[in-house]
Amino acid sequence: MISQKLLSLLQSFSKSEMKSFSKFLRSPFHNENEELVQLFNLINLEFQKTAIDINENSQFEKNVVWFKIKKNEPYKDEQLRRLCSDLTKQAYSFLAHKNLKENPINEIVYLLPEINTPKLNKHFAGTIRQAIQIQNKSKLKNADYHFSEYKINFQQYVNVEKNTPNLPNFKYIEKADYHLDAYYILNKLKNYCDFLIYKNIITVNPSIYLFPNFLENLKSSPYIEEPCIKVYYNIVSMLISPEEESFYHNAKKISEENFDSFSHQELNTIYIYLKNYCIDTKINKGKSEYFHELFAISKTLLKKEINFTNGMIRQQDYKNIITVGLHIKEFDWTENFIQKYTNRLPKESQDSDLSYNLAKVHFHKKEYEKVIEKLRFVEYKTLPYTMGGRLMLLKTYYELKELDALESLLDSYSIYLRRNKFISREVKQQLMNGIRFTRKLSSLAPYDKRGIQKLKDQINNCKALAAKKWLIEKVDELVN
Repeated sequence: MISQKLLSLLQSFSKSEMKSFSKFLRSPFHNENEELVQLFNLINLEFQKTAIDINENSQFEKNVVWFKIKKNEPYKDEQLRRLCSDLTKQAYSFLAHKNLKENPINEIVYLLPEINTPKLNKHFAGTIRQAIQIQNKSKLKNADYHFSEYKINFQQYVNVEKNTPNLPNFKYIEKADYHLDAYYILNKLKNYCDFLIYKNIITVNPSIYLFPNFLENLKSSPYIEEPCIKVYYNIVSMLISPEEESFYHNAKKISEENFDSFSHQELNTIYIYLKNYCIDTKINKGKSEYFHELFAISKTLLKKEINFTNGMIRQQDYKNIITVGLHIKEFDWTENFIQKYTNRLPKESQDSDLSYNLAKVHFHKKEYEKVIEKLRFVEYKTLPYTMGGRLMLLKTYYELKELDALESLLDSYSIYLRRNKFISREVKQQLMNGIRFTRKLSSLAPYDKRGIQKLKDQINNCKALAAKKWLIEKVDELVN
């Protein structure tokens, strides 16, 4: 088979990118080798077929490709490998060219040094005006913005030096220096954020050095007024001193007040830090009020569609939002969210996602008859739905006092878990324990105080247990 490196690269291109790359290859400025065009066309033709597996497609066999390009010439492996290598390099060039074109300021930044000569002063002045207009219109004030500002102002300084060597003007070099520092400080803070996160979860840490009193000096510098720098200063401080909650609230407030200063990718990263702080530093240590913070963050992300990719919400984010909404009893909001955003999930699972998650809402609202009704429409094609759906149904039967149905489900669920080879031993143990304690719970009499207390102690002492919180609540109800 021909180069898998080339095939996997081209397979990652969208349809529009494949069309653009085809035009790129046909341009004599970029490529004069017609065989590269033939090789690309051959690959593109196969990619247009449905359900293609590049590892099993016979059209990518070396002798087949060679014959289609070289006809009756004797096969030469080295030539074919070089052809694949050259097409890979052209694909890299196309991606770099595409990136340059997508942001017009990038092209200008690389153009300025080429026209910064006395003979081309009119060209230089016009290009500078264009650069300033683009920068002024830009709402983003991220690291790329500061780097572009540095390059533009530095070229203006060089231009003044060349044209009026006896009249130094430091305005441009001062601005260039400011934006160079801002670019450096912002990236240094980002790198240090990563360092602080990795430090807590892995034994090998990256070596990220901060100059002595770096944060203290930054706090009293003019750079702290830059929104991006201010946010990351507070995130770093939040990670260093998690007990000081003001850093979290500052970072959250600055982000909300300066949304337009950040790209969606940057905002997503910032909110990951904030969500992790809520979960790891607060909720996991007993500060349940931070569930409301998580909920507020979820609403902000939804409003701006920060956690969306190509208009689709990430499945894990969808699940987490529902979990948080139900936890803080925002039932109506959560139900509206499910109705509104389920169609922004992969189409093949939307019906089951809708029914399953509406069933969860009804369960939390104690509308148990509706739970059973919704679960009828769930297709149990995945393990999470199969296990979660049966567990929800099990709890629902108990709540409805449908003891015969409950007993039957407990038996069938036990058999399913024992026979299923795809469920991990840990998860299987948690569910089996959940079934065991539910069976005991359903057979307890309200007057059996010793039996109830014994069951409660067993549940509390069991570490591997699904639905532990619910089981404790049900035991407490028997006592009361």
